Amino acid sequence: MNDDTHQKSNIVKDANHSRRSFLKKSGIAGLSGFLAATGISKNTLAMGSRPPVVLPSPTVHKDAIVIGSGFGGAITALRLCEKGVETMIIEKGKRWEVEKEKSIFSPYIYPDGRSTWLNYTTVTPLGPPLPINKYTGVLEGHFYRGMRVLTGACYGGGSIVYGGLHVKPPENLFNQVFPPEVNYKDLEVYYKRVGDMMGISPVPDDIYQTKYFKHYRVMEEQDDVAGLKTARIQSASDWDIVRQEIEGTIKPSIIHGEAIYGVNSGAKKSLDTNYLALAEQSGFLDVKTLHEVKNISMDESGKYLVQIQEIDVKGKIMAEKVYSCDYLFLAAGSIGTTNILVKAKAKGLLPDLNGHIGRGWGNNGNVEALRVNLTTSTGQWQGGPPAAAVEDYDNPIAPLFIEHPQLPLGINCSCLLYFGIGINPTRGRFFYNAFKDKAYLHWPKKYNEQQTLNEALLFTMDILNEANGGITSNLIGGSKGYNDAAAYHPLGGAVMGKACDFFGRVRNYDRLYVNDSALIPGSTASANPSFTVAAIAERNIERIIQEDF
Repeated sequence: MNDDTHQKSNIVKDANHSRRSFLKKSGIAGLSGFLAATGISKNTLAMGSRPPVVLPSPTVHKDAIVIGSGFGGAITALRLCEKGVETMIIEKGKRWEVEKEKSIFSPYIYPDGRSTWLNYTTVTPLGPPLPINKYTGVLEGHFYRGMRVLTGACYGGGSIVYGGLHVKPPENLFNQVFPPEVNYKDLEVYYKRVGDMMGISPVPDDIYQTKYFKHYRVMEEQDDVAGLKTARIQSASDWDIVRQEIEGTIKPSIIHGEAIYGVNSGAKKSLDTNYLALAEQSGFLDVKTLHEVKNISMDESGKYLVQIQEIDVKGKIMAEKVYSCDYLFLAAGSIGTTNILVKAKAKGLLPDLNGHIGRGWGNNGNVEALRVNLTTSTGQWQGGPPAAAVEDYDNPIAPLFIEHPQLPLGINCSCLLYFGIGINPTRGRFFYNAFKDKAYLHWPKKYNEQQTLNEALLFTMDILNEANGGITSNLIGGSKGYNDAAAYHPLGGAVMGKACDFFGRVRNYDRLYVNDSALIPGSTASANPSFTVAAIAERNIERIIQEDF
């Protein structure tokens, strides 16, 4: 029995076990009794539908509910509020508010529970897992066979834990990935809208020349020697705060490499400081944090129902609730949104969701490598935000955009970390596990075209080493010299043009939308996804408000 058959067999067993348990608990004797009690025909069950789960009556109703507060959710909420739509954001994570001279986020080198979502160890793939206290921290790890996926779990979503980078893909690569219905030139106005709101810009030269950014200057010099093209990256950073850190008037934060657990100085312009702040100021937004969505459904009147578990900062369930709305927007990220939809289809809550739900997931071609034993010092602190990248689009194996993320060890390691982003056509699929009541990713190992990108990255590392000295370390990927088993950029699961239309309207359900990274077809064309996800979210909600409200 192959892996796919074995996994499907387990799913069927889990579903049957769940159905038998439901019948036993409900006191309904056998299939005939169940059919009589629910009104479901034998023909319906013969077609493979599961008995629908009935949600309790709602306690609160809103015009619109947005699930998730990352780029898609924040943008959707603001634009709805600007139109006077009574809107609720539901976010499973905690709200984190930066306070001067107070470290609210976890440190990087000695992390604590604030770093990680409800786990007893850290989840980042660089280095061994470190013991921590269980807490609703900002970074969540999703562990699947052959793939670890990292996502934000906090108010502001991925904007709290990402590097702050806003990279627009080249048009020719964009057109390889996206359907013609999403026109690159038409997106320009939305890229600009996002850039203006986030306040993006490249690192100023006075900051770039400090000791905290020496590693970027080393990278750029070595690129020049090797004949590679270096590009400066735009980021959503408050450079005045970065200057205060450098001058010593506030505690070092981003200049000591803080990023993935949040930036304590506030130098990163996260969504809670712009889109979400403006939405709250409108008076039309109701924010519910530490509210985890368990199920979505539709009642007989056509209203959407959202089943919630309210939790405390240790993950303890404090209350169970059901909210209702006329318009429901899913923006919980690729993993969160896909999980919600796969469950809704499998449990008969939204049985008319089409067969593309859960499909089309991609890792955005993420792969890492580490060069060590460099002949040049890279400095004690590798500060951020990431300021430069190799535009390796002419790589003879596969085009790559290769960034240099900071590696803030507090010692001079004479090393540079590289993070490649390419186009991997391989796609995974999510399956529902009834025993766990959760969707799990099947990421194919055989015929996985990620290997092409791995080889492309190692090819460029060899060019750099031959020109400048140094070696590609095996510390990051064992004997391979690379790590491709972690996805920082999960994309897909409810893909545009398949599970949804080209503006995020979910097929077969009016007033149900996806407006986040789950809508993206597995790749953002050799670029960080946040900028493109946000631009498409702006495009979508503009059209939805014009036509559907």
